[in-house]
Amino acid sequence: MPNFKIVTDSTTELSAEEIDRYGITVIPLSSMIDNVLYYDGITITKPEFLEKMMNSKELPKSSQPAMGTFLDKYNELTADGSEVLSIHVTETLSGTVNSAHQAAKLAHGKVTVIDSKFCARAAAFQILEAAKCAAEGLTVAEALPRVTAVKDRTLLYICIVNLENMVKGGRIGKTMGRITTLLNIKANLKMIDGALTTDIKGRGTKAIVKRYEEIIEELKQKYLDVEAIGITHVGLSEYSNQIIVMLKAAFPNAQMYTSYASASVMTHAGPEAVSLQFLMKNN
Repeated sequence: MPNFKIVTDSTTELSAEEIDRYGITVIPLSSMIDNVLYYDGITITKPEFLEKMMNSKELPKSSQPAMGTFLDKYNELTADGSEVLSIHVTETLSGTVNSAHQAAKLAHGKVTVIDSKFCARAAAFQILEAAKCAAEGLTVAEALPRVTAVKDRTLLYICIVNLENMVKGGRIGKTMGRITTLLNIKANLKMIDGALTTDIKGRGTKAIVKRYEEIIEELKQKYLDVEAIGITHVGLSEYSNQIIVMLKAAFPNAQMYTSYASASVMTHAGPEAVSLQFLMKNN
């Protein structure tokens, strides 16, 4: 029996097989579309959510899990004396980790909460390392340095090619949205310490593909190899498929996992966005 149990949220893109193998508890985020509430991955599939989002005039509203939801689960999991390690999406994208922190303070058992500083598969890399530590019989205290080491070897990029959701969500003005659409402006962003920063902006998806040719060369020069690649998308398109082909050719030994983004990430990123997450091997 593992020395501790693991909790995460539905943004972290774990496969059903991984969840089952390691006994990971996943707390879902919720989203409201056209006045109907859906729980991520439970009452709606990701392709279904994407279709509804594309057809909705208003931007879906995502909600973090309630503190009480975490508290109930923590008390259930620690009732047998087990510790809990709870790893979540960066607080810059969701208040989920804050709800978890509040619940941990009130839980009957010992709960350690971590902000992964990432989302999607980049967060999953940390969760899977923690799960391996638990399976090996390590304590939470012994696992934390290994989880941190994985975080330090993780890179996350995201390509935003359709600004419609950003306009709907008020992140950019309608006028700027029209201008960038007319000029066919696309953006590649990089997540650093939980915050998204602009990597490049360019006209058309060719600029994005070219940037990934450069990123691949940069990774080859700086690191020994790529251990794993996560590809999280809001519907694959020609440009994202081009990037995937390039990655497979450049890093044939890397474990590659492709999935739809979670509902909350879809809402932020918009149609045809794709996020590339790399777990690197150090030289």
